[in-house]
Amino acid sequence: MRPALRLATLLLLATTLGEDARGAGPAFSVAAVLTDEEALDRPHDVELHGDLAFVPGKGGSIAAIDVSRRDRPEVVWHRRDPRALFDAETVLPLGDYLLLGTNDLISLDVRNPRSPRFAATVSDPARIRRINGLVRWGDRVFAACKHGWVVAFDVSRPELPSLAGSLNTRENGGLVSPHDLDRFGDYLVVVDPAGFGRRDVPGQVGLYRVADPSTHGPIPADAWELVGLVQSEELVGANRLQVRGSHAFVGASRSGAPGHTVVVALADPARPVQVAAIPFSDTRGLNGLAIAGDVLFLAGGRTVEAIDVSHPIKPAKLASYECPEAFRAGRDSAHDLVYRDGYLYVTGQNDQSFCVLRLESPRVRELAERKGAGIPAVGRGGASR
Repeated sequence: MRPALRLATLLLLATTLGEDARGAGPAFSVAAVLTDEEALDRPHDVELHGDLAFVPGKGGSIAAIDVSRRDRPEVVWHRRDPRALFDAETVLPLGDYLLLGTNDLISLDVRNPRSPRFAATVSDPARIRRINGLVRWGDRVFAACKHGWVVAFDVSRPELPSLAGSLNTRENGGLVSPHDLDRFGDYLVVVDPAGFGRRDVPGQVGLYRVADPSTHGPIPADAWELVGLVQSEELVGANRLQVRGSHAFVGASRSGAPGHTVVVALADPARPVQVAAIPFSDTRGLNGLAIAGDVLFLAGGRTVEAIDVSHPIKPAKLASYECPEAFRAGRDSAHDLVYRDGYLYVTGQNDQSFCVLRLESPRVRELAERKGAGIPAVGRGGASR
């Protein structure tokens, strides 16, 4: 029998950093928490598509949540299959279709969001496994696979994606476990957490050329090459990444120690340079990262943070908000997040939950909604995210 839903509206107090700099009160409050142990089986990522939030779960689930009422989100459809959907970690909306990354790449027809249809599955156990990041680039979608591969799919027909190329990053560049990726010009920027601190090696960010410098069109996978690499202690645990302009913003979660938000300058792809690193406030780990306007939103443990990145080489922390009532499990619970119109939508991986946070700070909201400053926080379907 399907477990009962728990839906609560919570207003929480904040830590000192959680208050607006002008003293106007907490920077965030909790609008709602939705818990569903079947539809949200260890929820990992979240992406918005219209009034729907799509949430995959590592335990083998995918859910569509109606967020038109922010104080009362509702699961309108879900599928749980611990075998076929095991390790479902990431989603990418493509118009009428949704790509789901598991140990396969799965295309879903979501034209009827209350009854999505599984359209196609691309399987290749050697190359496609443990997909943790997806980014669209024209008719290509690139995937970061945690067992050591970057894979390209042809999505010119999103109802029938196909394998278009792949690269073993362990053998080509030494990136052991790609966890996320984004586009920068003719390059893919890829992060490697280096064992999250369990091995005595630095974390890494690598740039792979995957497009022709003259035509900017795709090149065969056997011509992909690592052109630049940056390594550091602060990059240990690098598992989330977004590129804006000529900078990459990286979230790093280190076992047993504070993680970091790291800024890497990409202007010279052959010589990427780490230009800033800020410790995350919650020692339980940094797992979610999203840019909106001039604000970088972060999630991990029981904490959500906001950082001003209007000057990328001098990022400044705006707020740090601990939510023990929303993320009761604590360790590694707050996972991914996305921002829209004054609200953050956050997954609670170890709470089987989906949380809606209201942004109360006028200052943070003004920075988050600066037009032309950042990139739309609606997912990686765009060319630049």
